[in-house]
Amino acid sequence: MTKPSKRPLTQHKINTAQTEQIDSSENNVPSKKNKNVELLFNLLTLLLGCFIILLFLSLAKAITTYFQITFPASILGMLLLFLALSLGLVKLSWIEFTGNLVLKYLALLFIPIGVGLVNYFELIATHWLVIVFSLFFTTLLTLLMVGHCYQWLVKEGK
Repeated sequence: MTKPSKRPLTQHKINTAQTEQIDSSENNVPSKKNKNVELLFNLLTLLLGCFIILLFLSLAKAITTYFQITFPASILGMLLLFLALSLGLVKLSWIEFTGNLVLKYLALLFIPIGVGLVNYFELIATHWLVIVFSLFFTTLLTLLMVGHCYQWLVKEGK
């Protein structure tokens, strides 16, 4: 018969946990418990990011409604979020996961817009020349302004 170990039970548990961790790392198979914890952490991070983004959108909608401003609340919300990030009131890590997920599936968000354009096909067909003219010259104007500002900034930097 073998003699029972005189080590405390807690030390035995730690050694068993270390052994299990070594065994799972040798097989490169993450344990099911670790996957569940990671999934729960990602879900909570996603919910936190959504809450913060929706909070700033709601704040912007309240501001535009209260002051009767004809400025898009979504743009004002982004500006407020940028200000909060710049001042350190909101940490980037709080919204980064949510932002990356939205960017990953951004193309899906444009499908309703494309479907909505079908309803206005006759209007677009009637005024296509004005639309193309506007798109061309606003793009050209933006390109010229950015180029001019860049040259001015480079000149001032020297």
